[in-house]
Amino acid sequence: MNFLKRLKTFFNPQQVATVQLPLGENYQPIARRRPVLLPSATQNAYLPITSTQLQPSTHVQPDSFVLVFYYTETGETLARPQIVSGVRGQAFNITEHQFADYYLSRIENYHGYFVYPQAIIQLIYAHQPAAPVIVFHFDENHHLLTSPEYLVGLLGQHYETHFLESRRYRVQHVTTNQVGRFGAHTKIVTYSYRLRHIRWANRYLTGFVRLTTDVVSYRTPNGEPLADKLPVNTIWRVYQKVQTTDRKTWYDLGSQWVPTANTERIDRYQQPQVRTIAAPTFQQAAVIPGSRRAVVDFIPRRALRTWTQPYGDPANYLQHGQIVNIIHGVILANNSVWYELEDHTWLEEHYLRLLSAGQNFPTPIKRVK
Repeated sequence: MNFLKRLKTFFNPQQVATVQLPLGENYQPIARRRPVLLPSATQNAYLPITSTQLQPSTHVQPDSFVLVFYYTETGETLARPQIVSGVRGQAFNITEHQFADYYLSRIENYHGYFVYPQAIIQLIYAHQPAAPVIVFHFDENHHLLTSPEYLVGLLGQHYETHFLESRRYRVQHVTTNQVGRFGAHTKIVTYSYRLRHIRWANRYLTGFVRLTTDVVSYRTPNGEPLADKLPVNTIWRVYQKVQTTDRKTWYDLGSQWVPTANTERIDRYQQPQVRTIAAPTFQQAAVIPGSRRAVVDFIPRRALRTWTQPYGDPANYLQHGQIVNIIHGVILANNSVWYELEDHTWLEEHYLRLLSAGQNFPTPIKRVK
């Protein structure tokens, strides 16, 4: 600064001189320095500047910009881009937004320092997986007609279930959530079916019937007959009563069905203390060690009921084709043969197919006392 400029600045301090710096190869723009001037009470003159007031206030201009984009995996924009500016070499942070039904799956071109004059960072979000929807298909006896269906999808995604296409069964009832949207909690859809040839059914009966003659029993109403007849004058508990489309009425005596024509209903039945209708008598052929196995022989994809004792109360269910262990068997006074299974439930012999012992069952046969 020459003498004239200094003199001019002295009489007019509001005009501050600047110095033109030489421009080099690595030149970076620097803000102009301006001293802090304190006005006097008269507003016509200025107080003298102390040494502490001579420190200039500087601000470095940003020379690096980062654009942060928020995309879905399909390229949809979830929010407006974020712009972060700073000086190269300086650290920075970006905002990881949270979006409903989405989670951050990956970040592309991520870096935590300003390196380039311009850079782009992409945050990619994926749909949040939802809890499954489980679909059950039951018949009137709560037997599964097929394996449960598991539907999976994304949160908020639409789902739709369908009934089974069957010539034997028709839909009787379905829960109200047969269609809907996947959510954070598991949903269960239940379809109930009835045999097409059944007009109506009364379930959970507690009465008894007496057979007035030897009666052929069936696996299902109008279905396949079982090998042995049920003896005359035997008393059976009734669990269900149905009528078929041919107006024939059937009783469910526990996984075996008989027509009502040759039965006599007993409302209150108590077995006499002095008479034992089903007194067990044992024979060697019916005594099976715990290692003897059998296959449940019923109806494919159907379940079979077991009992707490011969002609007792219902216990568990077994699937057709399931392999079970037999403890021993008994022959009752009515010549019916029952096998006790490993879980201490009972099943009649015509529902089991014994497997050959061969080399897999070295345990010798033991007589049950």
